[in-house]
Amino acid sequence: MNRDVSGLIVEGICGAGKTALVHALTQSAPFVQKSYLSSIVISEHHTSRILEQKLSREGLVPADHLEVLEFYVQFFEQVSERSSRMDWSARNRTNHRFPFLLERFHLTHVFHYGLDWEYVRPIDVRLAKLNCKLCILEVDEADMEQRIILERNNAGWQQFLRQFGNSNLEIVEYYKKQQELLFNLLPRTRMEWLKINTSRACMDEIVPQVLSFWDI
Repeated sequence: MNRDVSGLIVEGICGAGKTALVHALTQSAPFVQKSYLSSIVISEHHTSRILEQKLSREGLVPADHLEVLEFYVQFFEQVSERSSRMDWSARNRTNHRFPFLLERFHLTHVFHYGLDWEYVRPIDVRLAKLNCKLCILEVDEADMEQRIILERNNAGWQQFLRQFGNSNLEIVEYYKKQQELLFNLLPRTRMEWLKINTSRACMDEIVPQVLSFWDI
């Protein structure tokens, strides 16, 4: 394994704190002041939400999901392969290292979009070979209504949520099941994973824990 490339995928249901964590990680002193310049951060807009319009207009097929996932995995594999040709690591150099941080990825395509795990299992194996790890964010059921529904009080979001239920209780139940589906995928992944409950820890506590786990 070429450890000059290392990845972290942040997963969780809506309201779990994914975007807040990605922002906090990229603004943290260890990330900003690392000794190497290269890094890439990709939000959920490009790892999963890029499919929303096609989903609403005509529906999705497995190839739609795999096209998105393959694009990024192949890129990271090429970076790793080309870096491994060099003798930088043998000379204890570090300024060529390349961390990547993804908000949502293949697990979202399974638990959120309903793609069968077998389609993404090879993707999961390849990510593990790229020294990629998973950070899974958990939110207590008691906080779901506030985080998912009440804190996002705009008409567009409220209309979006109504496809999951006609009441706040039904919407919370939908996301509760989504979170259970996500957790049920953890025994299947080949990647190292860390689960953090964001209802019980503040971001100042979470960031150092995740950076230590990522070990970039």
